[in-house]
Order: sequence, then C-alpha cells, then structure tokens
Amino acid sequence: MTSLIIPRLHVRSAIREVLIYLKRASSSSTTTKTSYYHHASSLPFWNKTLGQSFDDMAEKYPADECYIFKMENKRYTFKSFKDEVNSIATSLLELGFETGDRLGVWLPNTSENVLLSFACSKLGIIKVNINPAYLEHEIKYCLNKVMCKGLVMQPNVKILNLLSTFTKLVPELQSSKAGDLKSQSVPSLKHVILAGTQPISGTHSFNELLNRGGNRRQHDLVVRQNSIDSDAPAAIYFTSGTTGKPKAATLTNFNMLNTAVACYEHIGCFFTRLCVPIPMFHGFAEIAGTLNACVGKSCMIYPAQLSDTELTMKAIQEEKCTALIGAPIIFRDILTHPNRKKYDLSSLDYAALGASPMSSDFLETLEKEIPIKRVSQGYGMTENSALLTSGMWAEANDRRRRTGSMGKPMQRIEIKLVNEKGETVALGEEGEIWARGYCVMKGYWNDEEKTHETLTESKWLKTGDIAVMDEDGYLFFRGRMKEMIIRGGVNIYPIEIENVIILHPKVAEAQVFGIPDKRYGEEVCAWIRLKPNEQCDVNDIQKFLSTRLAFFKIPKYMKIVDKFIMTPTGKVQKFRLSEMTVNDLNISKDS
Repeated sequence: MTSLIIPRLHVRSAIREVLIYLKRASSSSTTTKTSYYHHASSLPFWNKTLGQSFDDMAEKYPADECYIFKMENKRYTFKSFKDEVNSIATSLLELGFETGDRLGVWLPNTSENVLLSFACSKLGIIKVNINPAYLEHEIKYCLNKVMCKGLVMQPNVKILNLLSTFTKLVPELQSSKAGDLKSQSVPSLKHVILAGTQPISGTHSFNELLNRGGNRRQHDLVVRQNSIDSDAPAAIYFTSGTTGKPKAATLTNFNMLNTAVACYEHIGCFFTRLCVPIPMFHGFAEIAGTLNACVGKSCMIYPAQLSDTELTMKAIQEEKCTALIGAPIIFRDILTHPNRKKYDLSSLDYAALGASPMSSDFLETLEKEIPIKRVSQGYGMTENSALLTSGMWAEANDRRRRTGSMGKPMQRIEIKLVNEKGETVALGEEGEIWARGYCVMKGYWNDEEKTHETLTESKWLKTGDIAVMDEDGYLFFRGRMKEMIIRGGVNIYPIEIENVIILHPKVAEAQVFGIPDKRYGEEVCAWIRLKPNEQCDVNDIQKFLSTRLAFFKIPKYMKIVDKFIMTPTGKVQKFRLSEMTVNDLNISKDS
C-alpha cells in the first residue's frame, strides 16, 4: 500500500485554518445580535453559609492575617478571628436568638461589625445593617420595618451621640433589665448590646459577651451552624434612599458568598492586601471587601471607623495595600487632598470604583496621578449583592471598555436590555438593564408590592438603569429612568451633560437634574463643583457648552456649589438638589 505523505508546511497551514475556524466559532457563540448576554462559566457554586466558608479558610490558613482595624490597633489571623466569632456567636445563642431573628447592627467599620457578619451566619440570624449616621426617626423606621429582636451599637461615633438618640426613641431602656426590654416605639426589641464601652442599665456589654462565650455551649453552636441552609437569609441592607424611603433588601448566604467567589476568581489576585474605606452598612464593602476572607487568602485593612481621606492614605502606605475599593468620592478626595504627595501610594496595583457613574477621563486621571496601575469600574445594586458587571474583563489597553464602559456581566449572570414593554431590544439600542442569576436578592423584607414591582415572575431584576450593549456584552451607561429629563417631549440623560461639563478645565464635578417648567414640562438644571482654588462663573460654562451640546441640553439653570447632598455611600441625592432648586427659584412643583 502506498503511504500518503503530506508536506509539513501544508499540515501547519491546515492546523492554522482549523484554529482560525474554531476561534471564529467560539467568538460567534459569545456575541449577540440582541441585547442579551449570558456569561457562561465553569466556576462551581459554593453551597455553604458565610460562617462555614470562613471556617474552611481558617483551617487552611490559620496563621495568616485576615483583618486589620487601624483605629482599634487590632490585627487578626484567621484562627484568632474565628475564635472570637465563635465566642460572640455562643453568647448570642445563650441570649436566646433563634434562627431567622433579626439583629440590628448600628455600627461603623469596627471589628465588632465584621465579627457579627460571621456570627450571625453561623446561627441563622439575619444581620440588619444600619447607617450609624441615622437620626431618631430613621433608626425607628429600620428597627420596626424588619422587627429587630436585638441591636448592637456604640454610644458615640465621632461627634454622633448614638446613645442619646436611642434613649430618646426608647426611654424605657434605663429602667429595664438587660434582655427584658419592653419598648412602646420598637415593640420587637428585647436586647441592646453596647460595643466599645461599659454597659449602662438595660444593656449587655459586647466585650463581656465576647469573653464569656469562649468556653460555653460550643457543641450547641456546632449543631445550630450545621442546621443552617445556604439559602437562608444572611443580611438585610437598606437601599440608599436617593429617590425616597429606603427598602429592606434581603440577601441570602448563597447570594453573597457566590458573588464573593466570582469576584475573587475575577480580580482576587489584586486583593492580597485590600483597603476598605467604604462603610460596612453598604453591600459593596461587605461583599467585595469583608467576604474575601471567606473565599481566599486575603487581608482586609479598615483605615478608620468612618471615611477619612488622610487615614486611608496613611493605611495604604503603612500596610502596603495592593488594592483600594470605593465610591468615586473617595478617590476624588484623595486626588484633591493637599497632603497626597506626603504618602507613598505606589503599592496600589488596582482600584475598583462603584456606587455611581463616572467618566473614562476620571478613571484615567487616577491611574496617572495617584498613581494606580490599573483602574476599572463595576456596576451593581444592593438588590443584586452589589456586583453585576466589571470593566476588568476588558484587556488592559482596551480603554473604551475597561474605563469607558460599565463592564460585562460577572460569571454565570444573565443580562438583557428591554424596552418599556419588557421586550429585548436590538444590539446597540438603549434599554433598561434587567439581570438574572444567583446574586439577585430574595426580595424586600415585608414588602411584597415593591418586590413584585422589582422582580418579574421569571426572576429578572429590573434595575431602572438605561444602557447600550455591545456585541460582547459590555454595557455603556446612559442614565437612570427616574433621573431622565423629558423636556418638551425629548428624552435627555443627565450623565451625557455631566460628562461634557467636567471637560471644562476648572470643573471638578457636575450633577444634572430636571426641575418643573410650565412650557416644556421640565428644564435642565446643573449644580457644579469647581476644582480647588479655581474661580469661574456660569456664563463661562454656558459659553463652553454652547459648542459641545445641542441647545436644548444646555442647562437653563446653573449653580456653583462647594458640595452636593450625598448619601453616606457616596451617591448624590438628585431629588434633594431638585427640591432645593425649586424652592430657591420659587417654582411651583405643579408647573
């Protein structure tokens, strides 16, 4: 039989053609003609609770550092932290906390706050995260909304006198026995636990609970922990309230842990020493920060109890932090801080920004001036465990996608863009972002109506954000549906105008929103913050915009301000800016 001899060159050519074909076939399977993208992944789900996952890491890395609290001068290894988690969990068990009970945590970024994240998970208690800046009526709303059985708090947080605020709300505290509170204003509340100080009448001491729990009922703790399912609710976060009263988003262990797993697989290589200056009552800090210790060998550094720019820079220098996460305001404050050059921030390999939209120019400025080797933005909501998309999926030199987009979906998540009828729009068309997957919340606590408004029967989460999707699933933000300005029947997205205003060399930041107008229905208004030591008037800015924006997009009303009204998580409350402008101009809301 005659053998067939194929020249080696032809073999190489054939192989090359096959590889090209396979690459094209693979590429075509991930691209789309409609605005739908599913990030298929072989990454397995973790069917555990947060407490179980942390225990696994503590067994694997017992002597490695996991948490550093700079203001408390506390440094924890995985083993030492696990010991304290078990101690406080045992004491909560002895106080009578049952599976499904809600425990309010009215604390800043402290060791007690992080300990409770895992202790609550082990017992099946739902940790209710509450902003320490809340006033009396706000704390009353939160506690009653979810019917908290207990509350952990500090007497003071900087200038905030939390104990005074609380005793006005619950005057029965000082005449009660610890654990037997009977409050008219918060009937469900039985236990008040004070952290960082000696207890007063009617309260437990967190430190005493921590100290006495180490040698008691450990077997009962193991039994309880083994009974908790990964689908059990782990935490409640109150939405930021940029458009009204906060809603109580309920996240499960499975939601939070698997979001942390996906985040760690994606960018965990940068999280060797992660600086977390954002408040823990926000899911971004907890899931992209704290929970890294559940999924890998990371050390999280908390520079201060409340956000402090200089302490953050000091912590980065002293601890050689490799990454920094936060809202844009944290990074703007670093950029403009007069002492920035005194600190060595060169250890920063990566920064992740979220919580509000930002321009590509701003992100590139951070890379050049701080400097940070690589910066990207992520997108998410409390309702989806804080993280839906990431710009870090793009190549380092693909700035259009890495710094100019919201990124593409995280592993195993579906995203589609829909019109007002809920129909998926064509590729390149604007639509509302809907998301579906393991990260989506269980619902709003005790609010079926709002839950059904936000989650469809098919479990799609309606975000209320408008975007455009490209052929590889990257999203480009256009605006929020509720913030969209309709001027004379024409839709105007504030983010487009904001991005042009900040091109002015003297402008640091701009916020654009609508106010009522008799003729057009709405008019465009802008509040503008200048760069430090700069002076500029609105006429100069209007002249600058006249050659860069269509006439109907140029704000009719402009105001130069020193600061904006923000939520504690760094989001601007545009509805408050609009209300203040309406009052200043004496415009009728029914115009």
